[in-house]
Order: sequence, then structure tokens, then C-alpha cells
Amino acid sequence: MKKLASLKVTVVLLVAFLVLTFWGTLAQANAEAAGYPASIAVDRFFDSYFIWALGLVPLPAFKSIAILACVNLVANMVFRMPRGWKNAGLWLMHVALLVLLAGGIVGSEIKREYNGFEVLSLNSVELPDSSGTAQKLKFYAADDSLGAEPANLDESVLLAGWPYYAHFRGDLPMSKDKVISMYKVYYDPLHFVPYAFMVLFLLGAVFHYVVKVRSARKSVAQTSAACMGAKIVLLLALVMFAMPMNARADEIPSDALVRFSVGRDAPVIVDGVVRPFDSFARGFLDDLSGRVTYKCRKNDFCDGKEPAVNIVGWIKDLPEKTSNLALFKVLRSDVLEALRLPADSRYVSYAELAPSRNLLELYASRDDSHPATSEMKRLYANVLQYEAVKNGTAFSIVEESSSESVAVDENRLAAEVFYHKANFALIAFILAFIACLLASLNIIFRSRKLDVAANLACIATAGILAVLFALRTYVAVRVPLSSLYEIVLLVAMLLMAFEAGAFIFCKRRTFSLMIPVTFMAALLLFFAKFVLEPGDTFRPIPAVLNSSVFLTIHVFTIALGFAGMILSGVVAHMALFRSRGQFAGSDASSEENCAVSSGESPRTPLDSLLYGTLVFGAVFTMLGTLLGGVWADFAWGRFWGFDPKECGALFVILWAMLLLHLRAGRLVDTHGFALLNCFNVIVTFLCWFGVNLLGVGLHSYGFQGGTAMWLAIFVAVDVLLIVLIERLVARRS
Repeated sequence: MKKLASLKVTVVLLVAFLVLTFWGTLAQANAEAAGYPASIAVDRFFDSYFIWALGLVPLPAFKSIAILACVNLVANMVFRMPRGWKNAGLWLMHVALLVLLAGGIVGSEIKREYNGFEVLSLNSVELPDSSGTAQKLKFYAADDSLGAEPANLDESVLLAGWPYYAHFRGDLPMSKDKVISMYKVYYDPLHFVPYAFMVLFLLGAVFHYVVKVRSARKSVAQTSAACMGAKIVLLLALVMFAMPMNARADEIPSDALVRFSVGRDAPVIVDGVVRPFDSFARGFLDDLSGRVTYKCRKNDFCDGKEPAVNIVGWIKDLPEKTSNLALFKVLRSDVLEALRLPADSRYVSYAELAPSRNLLELYASRDDSHPATSEMKRLYANVLQYEAVKNGTAFSIVEESSSESVAVDENRLAAEVFYHKANFALIAFILAFIACLLASLNIIFRSRKLDVAANLACIATAGILAVLFALRTYVAVRVPLSSLYEIVLLVAMLLMAFEAGAFIFCKRRTFSLMIPVTFMAALLLFFAKFVLEPGDTFRPIPAVLNSSVFLTIHVFTIALGFAGMILSGVVAHMALFRSRGQFAGSDASSEENCAVSSGESPRTPLDSLLYGTLVFGAVFTMLGTLLGGVWADFAWGRFWGFDPKECGALFVILWAMLLLHLRAGRLVDTHGFALLNCFNVIVTFLCWFGVNLLGVGLHSYGFQGGTAMWLAIFVAVDVLLIVLIERLVARRS
């Protein structure tokens, strides 16, 4: 039994979890690509005990590994973990994990899902009210797709509470006088397990930090710096949480964000919402050409660069002339060939696309996911949007004498137009790049003035991003954490705030660490500005992202976690570069590992910073994932479903736990620990951006195309950099 308590067994199980999570996520994408539901892959990899490879070889699935993990946890608590009240936090965290794994296995065996249908006969076209006559609500097992045998349930389960949990899925109109109300009901007596895990784990983590970590700090300066950092994070969190978090469109007063106007041009109504003409035009032109300005060609009737408002105005007022402007961007050469357009034409006009309109419509009706078909569908949608603007049906101008103009909030509208003109993301990118350049020069010249200038650029970058978020909050009347664009900006701001805080509060800091931190922030800002930023950055968000306070807290918390993981990867690059190349097996390495395992401080402050940032990133990523589960439970009726986005967050957590257990078990030395942590940035980016490329799961609002090339380039460059640093260290040692 003692052998099962070995941390080597724990590491093997964590690796198995990582492989299975990665494999199962890709299997979900492959299942949907083949025309099958992703739930087939979820059942095969995560909701079973064995995976039958080739139909013959049984491999352990998620449940089998979870059972082995429970045995390993019990063995560790019996034979390995230290006793005493000071270690109560560590015990609580491991008990919480045992509750989660064991409760999850047992709960999955007794959990049942039912689909409920209620047919309502209406006396009018309106949705059911007191005039509707309801038939009996019937339930069927989730796997009974044909409805062959009704389940022994009645309407009482909708209000019964534990152990039944009901979730309304919406109404489906069947005819003029009939509508079907759909429900999802879960019989789940252990529904509370993830909440119990969250409470126990957080209590254990807080107790462990207060009793073991904080009390072990010997340096008063370190303690005060840590307290100051905690206060800054807490203050930032309180400011974010104090902002409006549930600004639903049907609850906002008439003078709030959903009523827009603009100073230089008339306000317009788009899809029932008043928007600035400038914002609508930017979004329209960005959809067509990927730009917010149009560069006139030699034979065009215009000269130079024209803003989007002019282009939209010309389409409406000068349709014949504007039809020859090359506004439509075509992304594939085979599409150009199919439409009989010049092979070297990257941009084409409406006049060139008009003869192929029927062909575009034919491709748009096809039900396949071929890249050429997807491009045809995109072009056809843009053609329809162009024609709507041309015909005057895409928007309507708000007259000053109309009722809509009375409800316009001119200050918010002016703020939105100013936001687009100011280009805060570009300014922040330039400042971050300047900070990185000055920090690099400081390595050569060792000048105090260069160091101050570089850090002032960091402070200015963080300040610009803070203004950006404040302005977006004011305009949108919500916390701006609902898109990948906003979250990337937040992580960049956190990185620059970390460097600025280190400059202000830390007397002894690693100056060279500023280079990779500012470079990573500049890289994220470049990605946000030139890849993610849409033409209209204030487009209405999906209702699912505007529904709960837990979503806002979840996004902010997991952004902190991802920032910590990225920062730990950046620190690891520097720690690897400065390491002496000692490997496990050497005497020096063994002595150092013993010191680390016994709880003593690592050899250098950089090693301590690496460990601290990794723990910070792991804890906040786990906390953010749990809060996301709370939101999903309210929004979708289930805490966890192994959705690809959820699997991505789980992969980051498992990777961090693997590194921490390798260090705790003395299975790697400081050099190996730094080398493995160098991949933290790659792991975080793949699980953050890469999962969005799969286009699978309930997180459809987060799907992001066009980033695969940038992600592949970054991964290749970072892997090459790690290899070069490792070879340099090996030669030096």
C-alpha cells in the first residue's frame, strides 16, 4: 500500500489524465466533423471505464484513472502526508479532491437525464398565457430519442428541488396554434459534490497560505510586498465586481447603451437597436474587407483612404459608382476560380460578384463544412448585407423629431465614437514595445535612466489599458469581459501591472525579467489589435454572456490564472537561461533538491518567483474554472460536461499540478523544473486560443477563426527558443 502513496504514481496518473483530456477533446472535434454529436466522444473517453482501441485492446478511460487517483489519494493521506494542525489546509485540499473524484464516479452511475415536452394549444398566435390549454407534460429518457416509453415522472419534478433539477430549454413553435415547451430534468442526488469540493478546497488553500506560507516568510520586505500585491489584486477585483454585471437588453432603461447616437453623422437603427452610424459602418466594412477604411484604387472615383462612413453612404446614395469598388475580400484561390474571377484578385467588387450570385446562393444552401463552402457562405452573407445597405433595409436613420432621438444618451455615444478614434489598443501596443526595447537596451548599458524610462512606459501601458476598460464599461454598461478580445487585453494589462508593481514595491528585483514580461504583453496587445479586434467593438453580445454575476467573476478570475501561468512561463525562460545546467543524478542537484523538498527556499530568488507565479496561476485557473462551472449550472443546467473549452481549462490545471508534484517529489531538479515550466505559455495559449479553433461545444460564442497561423508561428518560435536556451545551458555547463 505504501508504494501506491508514491508521488511517482501521482505523476503517472496526472500524465494519464493529460493524455486522455487531450485525446478526448480532439475526438469531440472529429466526431462533429464526421456528422456525429460530440457527446459520443464524451461518453467514450470521459463517461466510461475503458476505451476499446481498435475494438480489441482495452485502455483505461477517465473513470478508471479517477478510481486509481482515489486510491493514490487515500494512500498518500495514510502514509505520506504530514500530520499536525498546521497542515490542515493541505489535508482539506486533498480531501476535497477525493470528494470530487469519488463523488463524480458515484454520481455518474446514479445520475439520470430526461427530456420533457409540453404541448400547448393556443387560441391565438401569441405565446401561451391564461388562454392556452396545456396537455400533460411528458418525460422521456435522454437516450430514448424516439419517445418510445414515457418516464414515470410528472409536473411536480419541475418544482421539487433535490434530487431533481429542472432546466427550461425554450419553446418550439409547431404550427399556428401549437407550441412545445421543452425541459431538461436531471435526477442527480450528488449534484452538490462540485460545490462541496469548491468550498473545501478554497478553505484548505486559504488556511494553508495563512498558516504555512505566510507565516514562513522571514523577510519583512517580502511580507509587505506580498501584502501590497494582494491588496492591489483585491482592489482591482472589487472595482471590477462593483461595475454593472447583469445589463440585459430587456432590462436596460431607454437612456442606456442600447440607445446610440453619434455626433458627426445621423444615428441609425439596426435590428431594432439604435447604433452610431460610425460604429455600424465600421462593422459593415470590416465584415466585407477586414478593414475599417478603404484604399481607393487607380480607376476608382475616389482618392486616398476613405473612412467606413463614406463607403456606406456611397453604397446607399451612389450605388452604381460604388458597385465597382473592390470591397469584398476573398480568402481562397479555389473560390476565385469557381466564381471565374482573376486568380490574383484578393479584393473584388460587387459588380464582379453579381454574375455569380446564384452560384453563391447554391453553395450557401449546402450542408457541409468544406473550407471552400464556408468561404462561399461568408461571401454570400456579405453580398446580402451589401444589398441590404444598398436597398436601405440594413438600417434606418433616426430623425431628430422621432421618439428614438429623445432617448439618446449623447455622452455615451460620444464616448463610443471617441473610443474608436483614440485607438487605445494600438497606443498600448506601441508603449509596451517601447518598454521592451528600453529594457533590452538597459541590459547593455546598465543605465538607471533607461530602467526608469522602461518602467514608466509599463506604467503608461497599464494606465492606457485601465482607461480603455473604464471607457468600455461606461459605454457598454457592463463589465467588459465578454469576448476574447477583451480578455486578451485584460491579461496584457495584468502583466504590465505586475512589472509596474515590481518596480514600485520591490527593492531587489530581477531587471532582466522585464524583457520577456513586456515582450509577452506586447505580443498579446499585437494579437488583440491586429487579429482579434473587430471593426465595431461594441456589437451586442449573446444573451448567454449577459446573464449572471458568476460569469463576470469567472472570466476575471481565470484571466488572473492565465496571466499567472503565462508569467510563470516567462520567468521559466529566464530561470532556464541562468541555470547552471545541473541535472538529476549529480551531487549538487541532489543536495539542492533535498533543500527544495524539505521546504527550504529555492537556490535563487528567480526560482522562488517561478514557483510562486506557478502556484498563483494554478490556484486562480482552478478557481476561475470552478466559478465557470457555477455559471454553467445556472445557464445550462449542468456544472460540468467535458466541453472542449472546459477540457482546455482542465488541461492547464492538470499541467500545473503535474509540475508541482514533480517538484514536491524531487523527481526533477531546479533546471528540469524550469525547463518544463518554459512550456507553460504554449500550454496556456493552446488551451486558450487553440480550443476556439475546433468550433465544437456549447461555447460557440468563443469560437475564433483565422488565428491558427499566428498560434502555430508562436508555438514554433517558442519551442525553437527553448531548444536554443537548453543547448546554450548544456554547453555552458
